[in-house]
Amino acid sequence: MPWLACLRMSRRRTLAASLALLSLLLAWPLSAQRGAPSDAALAGRLADLVRTADLGDHVGVLVQRVESDQPLFSNHGDLALNPASNMKVLTAATALFELGPDFRMRTAVYGHIEDGRVANLVIRGQGDPTLRMSDLVDLAEDLADRGVHAVDHVVVDGSYFDDELLPPAFDQQPGEMASFRAAVGALAVDRASFVLRVLPGATVGAPAQVRLAGAGYFDVRGGVTTTESGAPRVIASQAPTNDHRLALTLSGSVPMGILGVGYRRRVEEPLAHAGYAMAEALARTGIRGRREVTLGGDVSGLPLLASHESGPLSEVLKQMGKYSDNFVAEMVLKVLGAEAHQPGTSAAGVQVIQRLLTRIGAPPGAEIINGSGLFDGNHIAPAHLVAILRAAYLDPSVRPEFVSQLSIAGLDGTLHSRLRDLPRPRIVRAKTGTLDDAIALSGYVLGPTPSETVCFSFVANGVRGHHGAARQLADDIARAIAGNLYQE
Repeated sequence: MPWLACLRMSRRRTLAASLALLSLLLAWPLSAQRGAPSDAALAGRLADLVRTADLGDHVGVLVQRVESDQPLFSNHGDLALNPASNMKVLTAATALFELGPDFRMRTAVYGHIEDGRVANLVIRGQGDPTLRMSDLVDLAEDLADRGVHAVDHVVVDGSYFDDELLPPAFDQQPGEMASFRAAVGALAVDRASFVLRVLPGATVGAPAQVRLAGAGYFDVRGGVTTTESGAPRVIASQAPTNDHRLALTLSGSVPMGILGVGYRRRVEEPLAHAGYAMAEALARTGIRGRREVTLGGDVSGLPLLASHESGPLSEVLKQMGKYSDNFVAEMVLKVLGAEAHQPGTSAAGVQVIQRLLTRIGAPPGAEIINGSGLFDGNHIAPAHLVAILRAAYLDPSVRPEFVSQLSIAGLDGTLHSRLRDLPRPRIVRAKTGTLDDAIALSGYVLGPTPSETVCFSFVANGVRGHHGAARQLADDIARAIAGNLYQE
């Protein structure tokens, strides 16, 4: 009997194994048969969308599965175009690859304390794009806690970066004072911009109140009058002075009974502005002294008195990926350059990006001059963007933070009001791009499983006056990919 039982058990195991093998053999070709026509159908659908949109010959599209070396669809995928803010895809990915998601940028003050006085308080920046006036107040409070009650000079050490304050291509719009075109410096406060706050005076005809953080940086001229009624009308013109300050000429009026009006503008010289902001932070904390501001300090041999660190790079990049902050992008680009060799330059940061493109096997031909994609100067192809998207997704040390800094379609960032009709929520993560003559959208459609995720890049140039149609085509491409991945 034992040998018979063994025989029966052996037969049952053999039968079970045979059934399992048969199941695999039957399932695989069915899966393959479903996948192949689906990919072909998607390619056909994308071709129809591009053809119907009829946006010209400067429309580049590349769609590719993250785990495939071959594209699902390409339309001028290797054509170098102005990527607008899709340039930030390369900047963000390179920062995560080279610096790591936990990298932080430090701002610190140095000097000798003698009987509670610091003759020369040197403040050194290391490219923190998130530094705020409140952070300088915290530094000043740390000094007060150490017994400092007077400072004679605030000396700004900006040597972590070079002296070029305006990023490449930003000179193409010299009259623009908006903060999106901010200059960059190793030490910059409030995104190298200022808020001009104007409040009505106590009586009709009285001068309006003007509030400015880091007020010593501004040479305020003219004034604004308080009126009984009417709409607020404030005119502010600005120009640099010979002593690294900003002449701010005001005119106009504000009515009684309002809380005030505010305008954000860029500063001309971030280092000087930051120095005066530090001097004001000292005053707010009760630290006396002349607090005169000078540029060009050196911290060599000086003891560290207090420091502040930015949040981790993974959090800093969300301002760039989700909200397309040009200032953050240009600061991060210079930090990349500085971490390779100081002083950091935009050109050195570009070299770091180019080396990464070569390392991941991206095609040659990317022309890069700045990190934000603002104005005309960068020329990269959808193939470059897809290469970096694939590399970031396939690297487990980069993927989580890189994907999370992108806008979530229909939910946040620059995509908060777009693509709300997808078959699943939160499946499109992408970076938008808009210039007068360019529309772009590059990112991922997350698959039912990680290996099924598809990356895509859409870059259209020559679309001045046709932004709506170009943006519609970009969204339709993402919808088509999503529909293909989530067929009911």
